[in-house]
Amino acid sequence: MSSSDEPTVPAAEDPTSETPVRDQHPVLLYTTWRLAIFIVVLIVLYLVGLRDVWLIVFAFLISGVASIFVLNRRREQAVGGISSLFGKMNDRIDASSRAEDGDDGFLGGERPGAASESAGEHEPKAE
Repeated sequence: MSSSDEPTVPAAEDPTSETPVRDQHPVLLYTTWRLAIFIVVLIVLYLVGLRDVWLIVFAFLISGVASIFVLNRRREQAVGGISSLFGKMNDRIDASSRAEDGDDGFLGGERPGAASESAGEHEPKAE
């Protein structure tokens, strides 16, 4: 069997191919970087001599402040990814609503009672 007879799998569908960092989900990247900063700060504080609960408390606080400045661009990308996800979901919901409203089963797409309201106005006369 020659190599031309073998089926080829495109790189996008090949599960063994490596995904470039820029193609991964921005929230996952932000979380990974945030965790990495926390671990680095934790190790540095441990080497400095901080122990017990204070090690975790200070590592959390310092890594949080550092991530505000260091991960600003990644955080904005993550927010953009989340907002585009919800935007797509809202678009699907709107499309489904329009499809349901357009196919309501009534002739001419009118609501029942809409014709009777406009055809005969039955307002009580004030005497």
